Amino acid sequence: MTSVKEIARRLLDLAEETGAGPLAAMSLEEIAALHGVSRSTLLRQIGSRRQLDTALAALGAQAAPRQRVAERAITAAAQLIATNGVGDTTLEEVAAAAQCSVQAIHAQIGGRDALLIAVFKHYSPMDGIATVLADPPPDLVDGARAIYLAILDAVLDTPAIAAMLAEVLARPRSTLAGHVRDAYAARVTGLVQGWLEHHLQHGAIRPMRRRLLLTLFTGPIAAEVLSLSAAKASPDASYRRRAARELAESFALAVQPGHSTVITTGDAHA
Repeated sequence: MTSVKEIARRLLDLAEETGAGPLAAMSLEEIAALHGVSRSTLLRQIGSRRQLDTALAALGAQAAPRQRVAERAITAAAQLIATNGVGDTTLEEVAAAAQCSVQAIHAQIGGRDALLIAVFKHYSPMDGIATVLADPPPDLVDGARAIYLAILDAVLDTPAIAAMLAEVLARPRSTLAGHVRDAYAARVTGLVQGWLEHHLQHGAIRPMRRRLLLTLFTGPIAAEVLSLSAAKASPDASYRRRAARELAESFALAVQPGHSTVITTGDAHA
């Protein structure tokens, strides 16, 4: 299997051959295109952007030049949201922290709602979930644990995400809530449902309503994330691994054949 360091070396060669510029200044989509693969395939090969950046640094790659306004604004907004919450974060404060003008943020990203969506897209657990489910562990508990850990890592490493999820619950008609519900949640649901359906078809999960099954899987991790956010807790890696394992084992106990009975009246596929 090709190592991250080998991929990083190949990318450096390609960047030099094509004149693409510093890799550290490129998005994952741009790097994937340079590598000739999809974004999800690239993530599967490198693990995460952080691992790729570490490998590039080890090969002597130069650090990224001054970030573009959009990148600086997203980073600044995430830091402000983590500290002040969504409601108290203004475009003016973001612009000041990002050392740019409000007009520049409007030009590159859009207004405040567009910036909030950009922050959520950038830091959400989607990449981690997609990476796990691109090649999930064959065992139900192992797969659930990997997904839960990806969610915990993404949310706890970026406190802004937990604050934004709390904002979505508090203001369900907001533009951010609409994006999370209609775009993000729909995609995550599709990925997770496909994984659950596989285990249903192979007998690792007893027959039950699909909506109930999804609720049993997502409900506990949502409660864990929100409770940690409310407590402003940032648990270490050992806590996250233990929590992911306990959540996965509890989920398996609830859905595997031979355990407690779940009422399945009505449409089994609803």
